[in-house]
Amino acid sequence: MDACKAGFGSEEHLGLTSSFDYAGPMTETVLMGNLAIRSYMLRKENEQGQMDFFARKKLLRDGENMRITNLEEANQFVGRTYRDGWEV
Repeated sequence: MDACKAGFGSEEHLGLTSSFDYAGPMTETVLMGNLAIRSYMLRKENEQGQMDFFARKKLLRDGENMRITNLEEANQFVGRTYRDGWEV
Protein backbone atom coordinates (compact mmCIF):
# COMPACT_ATOMS: atom_id res chain seq x y z
CA MET A 1 0.00 0.00 0.00
CA ASP A 2 2.85 2.35 0.78
CA ALA A 3 4.29 1.86 -2.71
CA CYS A 4 0.89 2.57 -4.31
CA LYS A 5 0.46 5.74 -2.30
CA ALA A 6 4.04 6.89 -2.89
CA GLY A 7 3.78 6.41 -6.66
CA PHE A 8 5.85 5.10 -9.54
CA GLY A 9 9.59 5.59 -9.17
CA SER A 10 9.41 6.31 -5.44
CA GLU A 11 11.76 4.71 -2.93
CA GLU A 12 8.91 2.43 -1.78
CA HIS A 13 8.16 1.41 -5.37
CA LEU A 14 11.80 0.68 -6.18
CA GLY A 15 12.11 -1.42 -3.01
CA LEU A 16 9.41 -3.89 -4.01
CA THR A 17 10.46 -7.46 -4.78
CA SER A 18 7.70 -7.73 -7.42
CA SER A 19 6.99 -4.32 -8.83
CA PHE A 20 3.51 -3.44 -10.09
CA ASP A 21 4.93 -2.36 -13.45
CA TYR A 22 6.09 -5.97 -13.92
CA ALA A 23 3.38 -7.89 -12.06
CA GLY A 24 0.43 -6.08 -13.69
CA PRO A 25 1.24 -6.96 -17.32
CA MET A 26 2.28 -10.48 -16.29
CA THR A 27 -1.07 -11.01 -14.56
CA GLU A 28 -2.90 -9.77 -17.66
CA THR A 29 -0.94 -12.24 -19.78
CA VAL A 30 -1.88 -15.18 -17.52
CA LEU A 31 -5.54 -14.13 -17.47
CA MET A 32 -5.55 -13.80 -21.26
CA GLY A 33 -4.21 -17.37 -21.46
CA ASN A 34 -7.06 -18.58 -19.24
CA LEU A 35 -9.53 -16.75 -21.45
CA ALA A 36 -8.07 -18.41 -24.54
CA ILE A 37 -8.34 -21.87 -22.95
CA ARG A 38 -11.97 -21.33 -21.93
CA SER A 39 -12.88 -19.92 -25.35
CA TYR A 40 -11.17 -22.79 -27.16
CA MET A 41 -13.97 -25.16 -26.15
CA LEU A 42 -16.89 -22.95 -27.27
CA ARG A 43 -19.03 -24.75 -29.83
CA LYS A 44 -22.27 -24.55 -31.83
CA GLU A 45 -24.35 -27.15 -33.59
CA ASN A 46 -24.08 -26.93 -37.40
CA GLU A 47 -26.67 -27.80 -40.08
CA GLN A 48 -25.65 -31.47 -40.04
CA GLY A 49 -26.27 -31.73 -36.30
CA GLN A 50 -22.58 -31.91 -35.47
CA MET A 51 -20.73 -29.63 -33.08
CA ASP A 52 -18.36 -27.03 -34.55
CA PHE A 53 -15.65 -25.57 -32.35
CA PHE A 54 -15.93 -22.06 -33.77
CA ALA A 55 -13.69 -20.20 -31.31
CA ARG A 56 -10.38 -21.86 -32.07
CA LYS A 57 -8.58 -18.77 -33.25
CA LYS A 58 -6.29 -16.02 -32.05
CA LEU A 59 -8.09 -13.65 -29.69
CA LEU A 60 -7.64 -9.92 -30.08
CA ARG A 61 -8.25 -7.77 -27.04
CA ASP A 62 -8.95 -4.16 -26.31
CA GLY A 63 -7.27 -3.81 -22.91
CA GLU A 64 -8.55 -0.29 -22.32
CA ASN A 65 -12.19 -1.43 -22.58
CA MET A 66 -11.61 -4.99 -21.30
CA ARG A 67 -13.18 -6.60 -24.39
CA ILE A 68 -12.32 -9.29 -26.91
CA THR A 69 -12.80 -7.61 -30.27
CA ASN A 70 -12.96 -10.52 -32.70
CA LEU A 71 -15.04 -13.08 -30.76
CA GLU A 72 -18.03 -11.69 -28.90
CA GLU A 73 -18.80 -15.03 -27.24
CA ALA A 74 -15.45 -14.91 -25.39
CA ASN A 75 -16.54 -11.76 -23.55
CA GLN A 76 -18.77 -13.87 -21.31
CA PHE A 77 -15.57 -14.87 -19.50
CA VAL A 78 -14.39 -11.26 -19.00
CA GLY A 79 -15.45 -9.63 -15.75
CA ARG A 80 -17.76 -11.12 -13.17
CA THR A 81 -21.33 -11.20 -11.98
CA TYR A 82 -21.73 -10.33 -8.33
CA ARG A 83 -24.23 -11.96 -5.99
CA ASP A 84 -26.91 -9.76 -4.47
CA GLY A 85 -25.46 -7.72 -1.64
CA TRP A 86 -21.85 -8.06 -2.88
CA GLU A 87 -21.89 -5.50 -5.71
CA VAL A 88 -18.99 -3.11 -6.05
